[in-house]
Amino acid sequence: MAGEILQKFINYRVKAAIYGDYSRYTSKPLRDFIYESNNGHDFFFVSTKEEAVQKLTEARQ
Repeated sequence: MAGEILQKFINYRVKAAIYGDYSRYTSKPLRDFIYESNNGHDFFFVSTKEEAVQKLTEARQ
């Protein structure tokens, strides 16, 4: 389901960053989803608000 939602964001050219502590999540599918998202150019999972702003700024260029 998360992949389908992410695909909608990408289709509508929406860039987003979600910040928080993801270290407590140990699910391999979730970790893989975060990894793949962070390697793209549209959707990011980062640990701080500053990182989120930086990623979105870089993605606009």
